[in-house]
Amino acid sequence: MIEKLRQSGFASEDLKEGSSSMKRPVVFLLLGPSLVALAVWMVAAAIAGRIDDSFVGICAITSFLLTLPVSSITGLMDGYLARGLPALLRAFLTAAFGMTIAIGLVLALFTLIFSQTVPPEIVNVAIYAGLFLLLPMGVCSLLSNEIDRQGHSIEPACA
Repeated sequence: MIEKLRQSGFASEDLKEGSSSMKRPVVFLLLGPSLVALAVWMVAAAIAGRIDDSFVGICAITSFLLTLPVSSITGLMDGYLARGLPALLRAFLTAAFGMTIAIGLVLALFTLIFSQTVPPEIVNVAIYAGLFLLLPMGVCSLLSNEIDRQGHSIEPACA
């Protein structure tokens, strides 16, 4: 059972038997969508002002709910990349992967809802939606980094 859990991207990278870290799931499933919702809330509040608070709230909640599946898929991919890549390279790859998944999600939802070819304006909206996820996914990847696993701890190398 433990070996099967270690094969998933959200499992702990520790080699100790029975230890489990919930750092990556918490960061990617709570902090990532919250950062995106905060960014959308700030942009919507700047556009709509204090006149239309319900519009700002709906935009923030919708962005949180649409970011949740993208963030979970990106977190799984980050867990797999954590085994072999350094943290900085993994953060850039995770951010690009999250952006790509967000663009695909927006385009797929538009095609499913309206069942027609996607106009260039919607492609631009999808790219902007992906750009909203670029920074939060990279930050989540850096925050879920396991420093002890990479051997950068403060303990001396010789024993």
